[in-house]
Amino acid sequence: MAVRKGANMAGSPETDTDTDSSGAPTRRRRAPDALLAVFIMSLEVFIIQASSLQFSEEPQSQDALHGRSAILRCELSGPEDMRFWWTQDGRRVQDSNRRFQEGSNLKFTAVDRHADTGSFQCVASSSSTGETVTSANASINIKWLERGPITMNEPASEAELEEAERIVLQCHIDGHPRPSSKWFKDGAQLDRKDRILTLTNLSTGDSGIYSCCAQNAAGKVCSNHNITLNIFDKSVPRVLVAPVDQVVLRNEEAVFHCQFRAKPPPLIEWFHDAEPVLNKSRVERAAVVCVSVEIADMGERLWRVFSAGRGERVRCDPPRGQPEPQVWWERAGARVASEGRVHQRDGDLIFSPTDRSDSGVYTCVARNTAGQKQQELVVTVATSPEWIVQPQDTHVEEGQPGFLHCHARSTPEPRVTWYRKSVPITEEGSRYKLFSNGTLRINSAEVNDAQTYSCVCVTQAGSLSAHARIHILEKLKFTPVPQPSQCLQLDRESSVSCVAKARETPIMHWSRADGADLPSHASQMNGALRFSTVTRADGGNYTCVASSSVQGEIRAHVHLTVGVHVEFKLEPEQTTVYQGHTAVLHCQASGDPQPYVQWMLKDKLLSSSSSSRFQKMPNGSLVISNVTTEDTGVYTCIAGNTCNIRDTAAQLYVVEKPVHPRSEDEDKSQFKMFQTIALSVAVAVAYIIAVLGLMFYCKQRRKSKRLQKNRAGGEPETECLNGVQLNGHRVSEIHEEVALSSMRPSADSEKQQSCGDELHFPRAHLQTITSLGRGVFGEVFLAKARAIEETEPETLVLVKSLESREETHRSEFRRELEMFSKLNHAHVVRLLGICRETQPHYMILEYVDLSAQVLCFFLELIGRRSQ
Repeated sequence: MAVRKGANMAGSPETDTDTDSSGAPTRRRRAPDALLAVFIMSLEVFIIQASSLQFSEEPQSQDALHGRSAILRCELSGPEDMRFWWTQDGRRVQDSNRRFQEGSNLKFTAVDRHADTGSFQCVASSSSTGETVTSANASINIKWLERGPITMNEPASEAELEEAERIVLQCHIDGHPRPSSKWFKDGAQLDRKDRILTLTNLSTGDSGIYSCCAQNAAGKVCSNHNITLNIFDKSVPRVLVAPVDQVVLRNEEAVFHCQFRAKPPPLIEWFHDAEPVLNKSRVERAAVVCVSVEIADMGERLWRVFSAGRGERVRCDPPRGQPEPQVWWERAGARVASEGRVHQRDGDLIFSPTDRSDSGVYTCVARNTAGQKQQELVVTVATSPEWIVQPQDTHVEEGQPGFLHCHARSTPEPRVTWYRKSVPITEEGSRYKLFSNGTLRINSAEVNDAQTYSCVCVTQAGSLSAHARIHILEKLKFTPVPQPSQCLQLDRESSVSCVAKARETPIMHWSRADGADLPSHASQMNGALRFSTVTRADGGNYTCVASSSVQGEIRAHVHLTVGVHVEFKLEPEQTTVYQGHTAVLHCQASGDPQPYVQWMLKDKLLSSSSSSRFQKMPNGSLVISNVTTEDTGVYTCIAGNTCNIRDTAAQLYVVEKPVHPRSEDEDKSQFKMFQTIALSVAVAVAYIIAVLGLMFYCKQRRKSKRLQKNRAGGEPETECLNGVQLNGHRVSEIHEEVALSSMRPSADSEKQQSCGDELHFPRAHLQTITSLGRGVFGEVFLAKARAIEETEPETLVLVKSLESREETHRSEFRRELEMFSKLNHAHVVRLLGICRETQPHYMILEYVDLSAQVLCFFLELIGRRSQ
């Protein structure tokens, strides 16, 4: 039947229902969890399925020094129309003077430890096919070393040093890998290798200038600010109260105060004119001196390393004491002579010159009346190193351990350091093992280990160095291994790459796994299997064989799938909606297999399980209900199948609906208008009720008369309406019959096609405003149509979409289209256009405000009745 303007064109807003076996309606349940699981499985399949593009050399993680140059290499075996770019942690790398793309490689003129961290990936894209392939992650292990000062953690200030029980110093030299630290006091190395130096049992021997140096693969640096400690020996008395000169009368008493501080408490003696005062009854006028007898400790053992044949001198500083102690040198319990090649003079131990036999322990002895102290000195006379085993050139199998030997003897034992490309080798990363005897082991040899290695043996007396080269015997291997599952583009030229390396160039050969011959349109050259035009029959299992007369052969099995790459039929467009309304973003894609569509916002996948406001339609469109300003952003539509994945994006803007303030006069006028309308509607309703009651009464009366005539054998009474006999049928039945007859398909198919062409409207000229609900056929929404009316640039229209797959619904949709195309009445909405070039089909109808239309209808009805 005809539909009045203002009628609900959206259909029922409720969810679609089915019927069970008993005919009772049941609500369809959506399964967002199942869809999410399907998408995750699809993504896994996409990742496993490889494209026809293959990297011949992928970027590899590598070590680099801060401020030095580096390069990440990327090479691809594929078409020549390739574009390359690089990403860092997912963001595209922009060229600069320091870091830029050179061909397909990424070059660093000066590696920066702050800007060049993270994961780098090489991305290659074919301009002809649009196919894109991304390499594995690669990172740069940046090694650096930065100078810093020495600080005192305990005590908090130098003023507290006198009472401190311990002193804690920290070396602020930092780097990567973490450097090994060495501590020095007055230039002499201490036996401490931590960043923290703790001094306990403090003595005067701990006084001095403290510095630190640190070393790692980036080099060696020393502290830029050292610290000086002045430690007081607590066992040495310090004057707290000193006696002062006094003037007294003869025969009067004079009192002198004298106080010392030390641990343990010192013995105090008084002297009068250099003679001890032994409780004399009186002391004549003279100088009185208060002294404490004590001798301080001399400190810990010292080490010195001298070169043979050179003159050396070691000073023995006497400790503080009262009276001043005497010092001398001893060796093996006997005093060192005052003359000869090794002798002592004024507290100095003198070697003129040194000899290998001078190595040993020397003792500096200090003595006064308070006792005796001593300090040991360990002297080592160094000799130049001599070769025992020099490193030799070595051949190593790839993947096997390799050894280089570097053995030398000297006094003391030489320090052995290995270098690779002038960079010291460390054990970090488990690539190398350094043995104490100087042997270097490469744990698992790689192709890039084929380098020249240098061994340096160092003592204080001299050094030795030698070089050796490692030759890697490459094993037969694929570079890279072909992906086990790949996709070929139907009716296109495609190729599958298979590259191998060995000690000698291997022979490459492709064959079908089932033993069948390769098709005539397939050829192989340099390991690449090329199809001039891919057909469905080209799918199946293939085997790539790389053989060598010396190393045998290896095989790689590849399953080829024939399909069609994903292409977008309808891409999302920039959309602006009011806050609280519904936004619709369209996205449709084609391919074989049929691509799966997923939406992403701010690097997060959208699903109905994460938020009920987001709903993905079966055709791929995204519906966002009750939008907020937080929904503003770039929405990415991702479509993929087993052949490839593509994406497209559009911006969604959510704005607040403008509010126009109303004046007091406008409010009063609107209130009066509403009063008038309400009164008119009430009168109209009352009039309609009265008319309906009168019509019902007249109908019952005619019916009773008709029954009486039938009993009397009379002919049935015929009713007339506007001069037409109705033969007892109701007016509504006649109207319905007329409407149905007008909707019957015409026999002339050319006229139907012509009508459809005239009503065709481009889908791209529709701009969605908001969703009005869902009906039997699918979604109903409000939109703007450009130039659909000749007199208006934009027209507000109502759009009904056909999303249902049921044949009954699709037939009813076509029947409704035919009905609206044949109706042209002032009180019936008009069909303005049809969009059916792709799914879902759209029916574009005239949009009329419901409230205004109802009012006009009632006013017109009242006017006719009054006439």
